Amino acid sequence: MSNSSVQEVRDKIIQLAREIEEHSRSKMPPREFFNEFLKRVVGAVGARAGVVWLRNDANRLELLHEIGLANTGFHENPNAMSANQQFLTEVLSNGQACTYHPAETSEKLPTEDMLVLAALQKNKEVVGVVEIFQRHDTPAQARPGFLQFVEQMTGYACRYLDNQGKEDPNSSLAVSKIAEDFEQFVLQLHKSLDVKEVAFTAANDGRLLVGCDRMSVAVLDGRKTVIRAISGQDSVNHRANLVRRMTKLASHVIRTNEKMEYTGKVDHLAPKVERALADFVQESGSRMVTVIPIFQPDPVIEKEDSNGRPKEKVRKAVGGIIIEQVAESQPKAGVLEKGDLVSDHVGAAIYNAKQYNRLFLMPLWRGLGKVFGFLEGRNGLKAALIVLALAGAIAALVMVPWDYRVEGQGRMMPVIQKDVFVPWDGEVVEIMVDSGQHVEEGQLLLQIKNPDLKTQRTAAIGEYRSKEALLRTINNELTRNLRPAEPNKRNELEGQMKQTQEEMASLAEQIAIIEERIASLSVKAPISGVIATFQLEQLLLNRPVRRGEVLLEIKHDDGEWQLELDVEEKRMGHFLDAVKANNNDLSLPVEFVLATDSESKFEGKVSKVSTRANSSQEAGSVVMVFCEFKKDQLPRQPRIGAEVRAKINCGEKSLGYVLFGDVVEFVQKYFWL
Repeated sequence: MSNSSVQEVRDKIIQLAREIEEHSRSKMPPREFFNEFLKRVVGAVGARAGVVWLRNDANRLELLHEIGLANTGFHENPNAMSANQQFLTEVLSNGQACTYHPAETSEKLPTEDMLVLAALQKNKEVVGVVEIFQRHDTPAQARPGFLQFVEQMTGYACRYLDNQGKEDPNSSLAVSKIAEDFEQFVLQLHKSLDVKEVAFTAANDGRLLVGCDRMSVAVLDGRKTVIRAISGQDSVNHRANLVRRMTKLASHVIRTNEKMEYTGKVDHLAPKVERALADFVQESGSRMVTVIPIFQPDPVIEKEDSNGRPKEKVRKAVGGIIIEQVAESQPKAGVLEKGDLVSDHVGAAIYNAKQYNRLFLMPLWRGLGKVFGFLEGRNGLKAALIVLALAGAIAALVMVPWDYRVEGQGRMMPVIQKDVFVPWDGEVVEIMVDSGQHVEEGQLLLQIKNPDLKTQRTAAIGEYRSKEALLRTINNELTRNLRPAEPNKRNELEGQMKQTQEEMASLAEQIAIIEERIASLSVKAPISGVIATFQLEQLLLNRPVRRGEVLLEIKHDDGEWQLELDVEEKRMGHFLDAVKANNNDLSLPVEFVLATDSESKFEGKVSKVSTRANSSQEAGSVVMVFCEFKKDQLPRQPRIGAEVRAKINCGEKSLGYVLFGDVVEFVQKYFWL
C-alpha cells in the first residue's frame, strides 16, 4: 500500500473518531446514537460485526443494537449465547477492555471471529459492553491498536451515557445547584489559613465544581513556583517528571500574568511557554490544558495619589491553577467560565493564608491564643486547680526523700575458682572428665602428649649412662698400682673423675626436670569443684596447646558465692559518694533478682570494687562490683553464671532526682558551660 493510501486510511479513521465524539455531545436517542456509533467503529477497524449490550430494568444484559451479527454465524450456533455470556460477565465484573482470539484461548468462543470487548460506564458504574467481532486472521501486531481504538471510542459512548438525563445547564434547578456548590466551595476554601490546606481544598473541591479531569494549584514562594496540590493525590512528589514539567509550565505562564489555553494548537504561544507546554502534554497525555494565574485581592479602600486620583492598580500574582481534560480537546461546557470564577477566590484565600503565616513567631502566638482562649469563663478555675496540682507535684518531687539505687547487671559465681593452664607444649590426647562434672582436688583431668620431652629424656639417660661407664673406667685405672714415677698420670685421672662426676650430677638433675615435666602432662585438678568449661572434647581433644593457655575452669560451688556486677562508670559517682557517707565502708546493701525468677527478691552487700574500668559492648565503660550474699536464701542451688539484675542502695535523694536524674545528668553533660 502506498504512503498516500495509508494517509487516506488514517484520515478516514480520525474523521470517524471525530464524528463519534461529536455524536457523544448530542441529545439523540440511545438506539440512534449506538447505530451511528457501531457503524463508525466497525467501519474504522474493518470488523465483521458489532454489538452493544446494555443492562435492562431487571439488571440483565440485553442486545440494544447490532450491525452485521448475522454474518458471523452467531444465530446459527445454539451455544453462542451462553458462550458469549461468560465473556460479557467478565468484562462487567472488572470493567477492563480485552480481546479473545480462537487460537489463543482454551474457552469456546461464540463464533470463529476474534472478540474485542470494552465496558460501557455511566456515572462510573458499568452498565453494558461494546463487543466487536473482528476477523480471526487479523495480524497479531495490529490487535493492540484495535483494542486501544475501541476502548477510546467506548469512552465517548460513556460520555454520551453520562450526559443522558442531565439537566439543562441554563435551567433554574441547574443554576441553583451550581450556586449551592459554589457557596460550599467558597466556605470550605476560607475555613483554613494554612497554605497547604487551602491548596488541597482548591484542587479537590475545585475539580468537582469546575467539572474537569484534574486540577492543580501552584503557589509562588518568592520567585520560586511550587505545586502545592494535585486533585486526587494526598501529597505531591516534586521529583516526579509530571510535577517538574507542570511546575515549569506554570512558572512561565504565571510570569506573563495572562491565562493560557491549549486545545490542540500552540501557534499563538510564546516560545518558552510553547516548549514547556509540549513537554507537559507529552508527559501527562492531557488534550486540553488551561493555566490561570491567581492574584492577590484588590484592596477594599483604593489608594489615591497627591492629586486625589486613584492610583493605578498593579496586580501581583500569588500562583496559578492548572485545569486539564484527558479525553477531550475542546473544553466542556462551563469549564473555563467556572475556572475564571474560582480563580479569584483561590487567589484571595492563598494570599490571606500566606500573609497570616508570615507573622513573626506565628506558631508561638497561635499556641498562646489557644491557652488564653481556654482560660476564658469557667475554664479559668479548672486551670487554677491544674496549676495548684502541678505545683504540689513539683514540691513533692523536690522535697520528698527517696532511696536512690544504682543498677547493675552481672552473673552469680562461686568465690573460689581456678583456671587450669597448659603446663607444657603438646597435644591433648585424652580427657577424663565432662563439662559440669564435680571433681576432687588432685583428680586426673586430661592427658597431654609431648614426644619432644620423651626424646629429651631418652637422650639424657643415654648420656648419663655413658658418663657412668666412663667413671667406672677411670676408677679402674686409679685402683691399679701406678708406679711412683707416674704422678702426673694419676692427677689427670683424678681430674677426669671429678669432671665426670659433676657432669653426671648435672645430667641427673636434667633428667629429674624432664621427668617432672612429663609428669605434669597428666593435668590434675588444683581444687575441688565443678568443671565450668563447656564442650571439652570439641575444644581440646586432639588439638595442639601451648604452655600458659587456659585449658578449663573449675569453680568451687560448695563454698561461698558472690555477684559479679557490671555497673556503668557514669553511675559510680553516686556509689562513691554513698561509700564516703558510710565512713568509707564498702558494704552497701544490695537487692537483686534472678533472670529466671524476677518476682523473688534477694539481699546481699558490696564486698569489693574493681580498681579499673572495663569496656563493654552493650553498656560502654563499666566497673566490676563484687557483692557477697548467703546462698541459703535462694530457693535452689545457684547455677554458675546465672544472670542477675541488682540495685545498690546509695542513700536518699529527692524523689524528682530519683525519677528524672538521667535527664538532669544529660543536661549537665551536654549543656554545661
